Amino acid sequence: MDPIEIPVAILPIKLLMSSACLFIILVVLWWGVPKFRTYLRVATGREPRKPGTRTIHLVLGFLVYLIIFAPAVIAALIFLEITTTPPSIVSAAGVSGGGGALSSRKTIAWDEVTRVNCSITRDHRVTSLRVIATSQKIELSGGGDLSSVRDYIWSRVPRGAIRPCAMPFRNR
Repeated sequence: MDPIEIPVAILPIKLLMSSACLFIILVVLWWGVPKFRTYLRVATGREPRKPGTRTIHLVLGFLVYLIIFAPAVIAALIFLEITTTPPSIVSAAGVSGGGGALSSRKTIAWDEVTRVNCSITRDHRVTSLRVIATSQKIELSGGGDLSSVRDYIWSRVPRGAIRPCAMPFRNR
C-alpha cells in the first residue's frame, strides 16, 4: 500500500490560522514597538525620565512589555509550526509525524504501538487519531475524515492496543 499523507491542517484552516497569526503579530508590533522604543530611550538615558520615575519603575515597565509582546511571540511560533510542519505519514513501516521548525520528526513502528485512541463526531466521522508508544505519541488530525486511516492503523497494530473511538461531549 502507498503511504498515506495526513496534513497538519486542510488549506482553508491553514489560511485562516496563518491570517489570524499574522494579524495578531502586526497589531501587537504596530502598537507596541513605538512605545517600546520610547521606553528604551528613557531606560538607556538618552531621554530624561519623568519626575518621580525610579529604577524599579523601569524594571516593572520591562516586565509589562514582555507581557505585551507575548501574544505576538506565541502567534509567530504557531505561524511557524503551521507553515513548516510536513504532513504525517502512515506507511507499512509505521507512523511518522511532526518535524516542523520547532520540533523534531517522530516515528513509531507498528510493533512499538501500545495504544491507539480516536475521536469521532456525531455522524461517525473520525476526526483525530493518537498513536501512542511507550516513549512518544503522534496525533493525526488534518481536518478531514480519517476513517480509512483508522481502519489501516487498526489492521497493523496489536489487538490489545485498539481502543474504541470516543465521542466528545456525548450525553450519557
